[in-house]
Amino acid sequence: MKIARTFTIDYHLYQELRKKPNQSRIVERSIRRYLSESQAFTTTDIPTEALLELVQGRKDCPPAIAALIWHLRTSS
Repeated sequence: MKIARTFTIDYHLYQELRKKPNQSRIVERSIRRYLSESQAFTTTDIPTEALLELVQGRKDCPPAIAALIWHLRTSS
């Protein structure tokens, strides 16, 4: 059974959400994830290799750091 509820959210979130199809499903999934402590997301859930790739790809990553990451990724 479904129930309609009214809640307040930031205007920016509203603007982003209104562009998405099936908004109710997005909100429901988000609330379920929030309420489920076993699925709490932390940065430790992201593999180190993925973090290194993201940092290396950033425009504000210093060249020395990018070179070090490149070296670490190619030497393994």
